[in-house]
Amino acid sequence: MPTDPTVHIRRAVGADADALTALTQRSRAYEGRYRAILEGYAITAAQVARDACHAAFDEDGGLLGYYSLVHDRVAGDAELDLLFVDDAAQGRGVGALLFAHMRKTARALGAHRVRIVSHPPAEPFYLRMGAVRVGEQPPRGRVAWARPLLELVP
Repeated sequence: MPTDPTVHIRRAVGADADALTALTQRSRAYEGRYRAILEGYAITAAQVARDACHAAFDEDGGLLGYYSLVHDRVAGDAELDLLFVDDAAQGRGVGALLFAHMRKTARALGAHRVRIVSHPPAEPFYLRMGAVRVGEQPPRGRVAWARPLLELVP
């Protein structure tokens, strides 16, 4: 797993929900036509408690990014529900650190595969991380664009 001594990843807690929501809502990756998917979206304390949600922080405790992994114990699969890196932390390897941590978490949960319904501009990142494109999720609801569907063996 990639390491960076200045980045600390820990399990998120309910008290982090507002900061996670703020990071998500200010993401420049969801400007323009992609903004609709985040309209009114908020991460809740219940969601943080229910899912395998982990956050990355800098040495001063500043939030750098996070991921949320949903595990289906019956099917033995997981889905990467969310992965966001703060705009100011882009290009520092935080996404790769979070992805490697997510992969380790999925293995620890016993997931056989991780499903990723990708934001179209994020697909190259997931491919670099080892995910494989297996299809496309068609537009529905507020999402007026097709989204790449990828899978990863943890």
